[in-house]
Amino acid sequence: ALRRVKVEVPQMGRAVDTAFVGPDVWSTSPADVDAPPFMMIPSFDSSVLEYRRLYPLLAAQRRTFAVDTVGWGFTDASFVKEEWERNRTSVPVGPLQKREHLHAFHQQQIGRPAVVVGTSIGGAAALDFALTHPEDVAALVLIDAQGFIDGIGPMAKLPRFLSKLGVQVLRTEQLRQSANKMAYFDADTFATRDAMLCGRLNTWLPGWTEANMAFMSSGGYTGIGARVSTVKPPVLVLWGRHDKILPPETATKFAEALPDATVTYLEKSGHSGHLEEPDATASAILDFLAAAKL
Repeated sequence: ALRRVKVEVPQMGRAVDTAFVGPDVWSTSPADVDAPPFMMIPSFDSSVLEYRRLYPLLAAQRRTFAVDTVGWGFTDASFVKEEWERNRTSVPVGPLQKREHLHAFHQQQIGRPAVVVGTSIGGAAALDFALTHPEDVAALVLIDAQGFIDGIGPMAKLPRFLSKLGVQVLRTEQLRQSANKMAYFDADTFATRDAMLCGRLNTWLPGWTEANMAFMSSGGYTGIGARVSTVKPPVLVLWGRHDKILPPETATKFAEALPDATVTYLEKSGHSGHLEEPDATASAILDFLAAAKL
C-alpha cells in the first residue's frame, strides 16, 4: 500500500513526509530477503503509480521499494508553498535535493546496496544517485533514461510568473493526454483517459506548483552525460524500440559510454516499456541480475 514516512534530509534541514510503496518491516513475504532489494524512481512529475504493473512482478522475487522524490509524486511538498507564502522565499527542490532525499530514504528504509531502477528523467536521478553514492548501489537499471540531455534549457531562467504559467499548463488534460499518447507504442490500448488521470493525480497536492517551479529554476539535471562512463555498478539499459520521446539511438550512447553494460530492447514498447511490456521488462531485469550473480 502507498504510505508516507518522515525522512530526515540533513541537506534540506527538514524531515520530508515521503511517499513510497514497499514491504512492511514485519513482512514474511517469500521474496528473496538476502538479494539486493529494488529501489524504483519514477520519471518527471510522475509518481510510484507509474510502476503499478512492474512493481508486483519484481516484489514477488525480492524486497522492492518505489519512492517519490521530494517535489514530485505523493511526497509532501506543502512546505515549499508555505515558505513562499510566508517569506517569499523559494525552497530549492532541484537535483541535489532529490538526490539527498533519495539517499536519506535509502539509509532509513533500505540500509543496504540496492538495485536502483529509473525511468526517463528518473533514470537521470538514478545515475546521479549512483555517481554520488556508489556504495549504496548494487546495480543500475535504466529504462528509456535521460542521461545525455543537459538541463532544461531557457526555461530555467523564466520570470516567476511565466514559470508558474508553464507549470499550470503542465497540469492540463490536453497536455497530459498528448504526452500520454507519445509515451506509448500501442497508444490505442494504453493511452487511455484513466491512464492520463492516474498520472495527473499528484498535481492536486499542496505545493505541487511551487515545487515544479523550483525544479525548473534549478536548471534540471546537468553534466550527467559527461560522467556516465564513470558509473561503477553493473548497468542494464532497457529501451523501447519505438520510443518517440528519447529515440532508441540513445541506448547506443549508453553502450558506447558503458561498454560493459547490458542493452536490451523492448520490441513492442515506446517510452514506457515498464507499462506496455511489464513481463518482458521484469524478465530482462531478473535475467540481468542472475547473470551478474546479484
